[in-house]
Amino acid sequence: MARYQPGNFGFKTLVEYDVRDPIRNLWRNVLVVALEDAIKIKNKTLKFSEFYSNKRFHELDYVSLPNRDFDGVCQLAQLDGNLVRKKINQFLKGMEENYGKNKNNMPAMPWKRLYQSSCISGQSDGGNTSVSAM
Repeated sequence: MARYQPGNFGFKTLVEYDVRDPIRNLWRNVLVVALEDAIKIKNKTLKFSEFYSNKRFHELDYVSLPNRDFDGVCQLAQLDGNLVRKKINQFLKGMEENYGKNKNNMPAMPWKRLYQSSCISGQSDGGNTSVSAM
């Protein structure tokens, strides 16, 4: 809460302990680490889906499924747990949907040249290198 400071001509100013709440910042950092772990695990499961197809990870369950611990951390961080869970589930779903879309940008073999790749043609434009004036 902002407290009135006399001598400021009626303007409210924030006292330093109102701006910096170390307990709230601690629990927000705990939440950030949990979200980072979940994103790393999701990326790993998408990358190596054959190996991780039957595995279940507590890091993903912690942030994606309703539980009291996550809600308690969000409450201590002064955030809405349902909103945070909804946003992280949308992000994880977007990771799944967009995972395979950029695989065609590189050639199938690492030593194959890019201009020989199927998505990039090596044909020139006939030597036309003029730049149009703006």
